[in-house]
Amino acid sequence: MTKPVDSVTEKFRQLRERAGLSMDELAKGMGYKGASSIQRYENPDEYKKEFISPDIAAKLLKVVSGKGVPPIEAKEVWALTRPANGSLVSTFDPDLSEHSAESDGGFTREHWRPHIDGAVPEIDVKLGAGEGAIGEVINLPVGDANISGHRVVAEWLIPTDYLRSEAKASPTHTLVMEVVGDSMHPTYAPGDRVLVDLSQNRMVSDTVYAISDGTAEPQIKRLQRVPFSSPIEVKIISDNPNLETFTVELDRLKIIGRICGHIARK
Repeated sequence: MTKPVDSVTEKFRQLRERAGLSMDELAKGMGYKGASSIQRYENPDEYKKEFISPDIAAKLLKVVSGKGVPPIEAKEVWALTRPANGSLVSTFDPDLSEHSAESDGGFTREHWRPHIDGAVPEIDVKLGAGEGAIGEVINLPVGDANISGHRVVAEWLIPTDYLRSEAKASPTHTLVMEVVGDSMHPTYAPGDRVLVDLSQNRMVSDTVYAISDGTAEPQIKRLQRVPFSSPIEVKIISDNPNLETFTVELDRLKIIGRICGHIARK
């Protein structure tokens, strides 16, 4: 069975061919050893998602930008990713701009201010130990325009010294998310909260991360690198011993942040 002509796999193939590249040339330009690493993105029977991840789009854009007739533009490549309103906390970084006093409870990079000085926000995103949920994305009035942001559902007063010294987390890049499902039981139970440092969005050690495949809802999983793998592969591990462990290429994962703290009911 094939996908319609406007499928992401067909668009990926069209961009490659418009750039005048073989699959092997494109793969090497994206930093892979050969065509086998990216061929799934042109195979509708193998790649069944409606979007590619932002990481893959960035690598694709680096190779094809400005090539072809007419020249390939960035917007054509980014059109293959999930629309911005569905992105997960992509606007978080309160240090980059002034905060708006008219936050209306919405959480974005430029327009959130805690009601309690120094508080860490809990946003309307649930990390699935099974299935996750992005939750409500609301529109905030800013001047004559509107911007989208995740709703803040609570504020947690966590000492900055604890975040820096004990949790090894960035106070300005850390937020709270709720855990749902039981795939990480007994380590994390439904209803527990975790601290997620969004600045630690690369895998540097075998530990627990908030992850997504770029299109699915967010998950909390333990990641373990597979030694000597090329391209680099990781095991996605559920702490619940009744559930299966999966192995995927690291590039196929979107690491949202490292789990650096745990708030549990006892």
